[in-house]
Amino acid sequence: MKKFILFFVMTLAFFAQPVFSEVITTQKTEGYADYVYVAGNPDGYPIEYYDEDEKAYKGIIPDLLGKISKRSGLDFVYINGDGKDRNVLGENLQADIVSSADGTADFGKDYIELVSYEKDEEIIKTGLGFTSIADDAKIAQIKSALGEISGVERDGIYLSYASGKSTSHYKWIIGFGVLLLLFLAFIIALILRIKRIRKENEADKMTDPETGMGNLQFFKYHFRYTIGDISRNLYHIAYIILDSSYLRSYHGDSSFEEVLRYTASVLSEHTGDREISARITENGFAFAFQAIGDEEAKKRLKEVLNKLNSFEEMGEKGNKIVFHCATYHLQPTDKNCEILLFNLRKNCNRIFGTDKQIVYCDTHSMNMIQEEKKITENILKGFENNEFKMYLQFIVDNKTKKIVSAEALSRWDSREKGLIGPGKYIENMEISGLISRHDFYMFELACRQLEKWADTEYKNISISCNFTRITLSEKHFIDKLKMIADSYKFDKSKLAIEITEDAIEKDRETATENVTLCKEIGFRVYLDDLGSGYTSLSNLCDYPIDVVKIDRDILLKADTKRGRDLFSGIIALAHSLNVSVICEGVETAEQNTLVSDSDCDYIQGWYYSKALPPEECEAFIKGKI
Repeated sequence: MKKFILFFVMTLAFFAQPVFSEVITTQKTEGYADYVYVAGNPDGYPIEYYDEDEKAYKGIIPDLLGKISKRSGLDFVYINGDGKDRNVLGENLQADIVSSADGTADFGKDYIELVSYEKDEEIIKTGLGFTSIADDAKIAQIKSALGEISGVERDGIYLSYASGKSTSHYKWIIGFGVLLLLFLAFIIALILRIKRIRKENEADKMTDPETGMGNLQFFKYHFRYTIGDISRNLYHIAYIILDSSYLRSYHGDSSFEEVLRYTASVLSEHTGDREISARITENGFAFAFQAIGDEEAKKRLKEVLNKLNSFEEMGEKGNKIVFHCATYHLQPTDKNCEILLFNLRKNCNRIFGTDKQIVYCDTHSMNMIQEEKKITENILKGFENNEFKMYLQFIVDNKTKKIVSAEALSRWDSREKGLIGPGKYIENMEISGLISRHDFYMFELACRQLEKWADTEYKNISISCNFTRITLSEKHFIDKLKMIADSYKFDKSKLAIEITEDAIEKDRETATENVTLCKEIGFRVYLDDLGSGYTSLSNLCDYPIDVVKIDRDILLKADTKRGRDLFSGIIALAHSLNVSVICEGVETAEQNTLVSDSDCDYIQGWYYSKALPPEECEAFIKGKI
C-alpha cells in the first residue's frame, strides 16, 4: 500500500509542475548559439502547435523534448514561431531538427519516430528529423534520453491532450481524474491477477503431475464439500491399488507409467457428477461414487476393475490381476476421509498379490482404525523406551554344520504386552511411515554387536540385517547407513544387507542404486524369500546379489518329485550366477535330511537355532563348537 501512495503522489507532482521549463518554445533566437534548434509545426494539434496567446509551442512533442532535455542536459529552441515553413528551414540548414516530420522524408542524417496515431483510417507516424548540421553526439544523447522515458510518463503526456485544447488552469484537474481512473484500474487488475494466481496455485497443489487427475488434497477437499450429510448414505468409497512392483519387474518403468495414465483415464470416464476420483499414493487411487444399494455398487465397481485389468499391454503378457480394491458403504458418521482411506488401504493390502480382486469392508473392519492408531502410538513409545530388541537366529554351513552367520530379527519387548513378534507390528510401521526408522534402528544394533565381537572368538560370524524396499528406495539411504556404520569399528564384509519381500516399492531405480552402493562400501547383499511373493527371479539381475534365501514354501513343496525338482533347480540357477544359497525354515529331521543331501550352501531354521536375545548367543555358540 505504501508503494501505491508513493506512486499516486509522484504522478500528482508530475501534472502539477510546469511543462515547458526546459525548452525555449518562443520564436526568440538571439543568444542561444549552443542550443539545439527545432523547426516546429504550428498547426499539428495535439502533436505540436503554436499557441498565439502564450507565444510558445505546445503539444506532445514539446512535452517529450522537455523530458529529453531534463535527462540529457540539452536545451532546445523553437525558431519558427512566425509560421515560416519548417521544411524550408531544414533544407536551408537553419535548424538541427525538423519536428513533426514524416519518416519517409530524407532529412540528411537521422529520424526518430515519437508518435503514431490513426487519422481518416490511416496510420500517421511523426517524429524528429535530424538535418545534416545536427551534431552526432547530441543525436546520440537525445536517443539515449528518449529510451529512459517510461511508458507511464508518455501515457501521462498523451492523456493530457486527449480532451482537446484545455487551458493550463484545468490541466491538473483532468490529470487528477485520469490518474484516479488509472489508479483504480490498476488496483482492480492487481486484485484480479492475485486471485487468478492463487487459484492457479491451488489447482496445481491439488493436481497429480504424472496423470493430470486430482491428488490426495483434491480428494480430501471434494470429499468434504461434495458429500453432504443428506446424501452420504448414497456414497461408496473405494481404494484401488496397483501392483507397481510386478509391473516394474516384468514390464519395465515405461509400462508402469503408461498404466498410470490408463488408470486415470478409466477412472475419469467412470466418475460422474458429484463423484470423486484421485491418485493418492504412488500406486493407490481413491474413488467415491454413488449407488443405490450394495449390489449396484458391486456391479459398478466390478466394471471399473475389469476394465482396468483388461489393459491390452497386460493382456499380451498373461492374465495376472494387477489391480485390487477395498470398498465400503459410507455411514452417516463417516466424515473423515483420511481415516476411511487408511482402513481401506489396510484391508486392500490383505488381498494384495492374491487372486482376489475386491474386498468388501463392513463397519467392524473399518473400525479397526482405533486399534491401529493405538498400536502406532505404542510403537512410538517403544522407540522412545528402547523396547525394540535384536534377536539372532544362527545359520550353519551345510557341509560342516558349523555356525557361520546369523540373521538379525526384530522383537518388541512391550511394557504392556510383553514380547511381540514382527508380524504384529511391521505392517503397521509400513503404513504409518515408521518402517525406515525401525530398519535403521535394527541396523545399528547389528553394527554394535559386530563391534563387540570384532576382537573375540566370534569375529568370523557375520550378521544379515533386514531392510524393506520402502527404506532402500529412500534418496538419503546411503548417507544414513554410512553415518551409523562409521560410528562402529568392525569388518564391513561381516554385515549383509538383506532385501526383504514387500508389496510396496516407492522408487525401484533409487533402490537398485542404493543396493549397488552398499556393495561398494563393503557390505554383502542377501535376497530374501526367493520363489514366492514379490521376490522374483528378475531381482537376481536387478541387484548385485551375493546370497539368496529360498522361501520356506518351496521347501514344504519338496515332498513331491516336482517340488524337489523345483527346489534343486532354484539352487542350480543361483549357483550358475555365482550366488550362494541359504534354505530357510528347516524345522524337522526330514527337512534337514532333504536339504543336507542337496547342493544348498547354508541352512537356517529352528532345527538348528531359535531366535535368541544377544545375551544368550555366546553361550549358544560355544555349545555348538
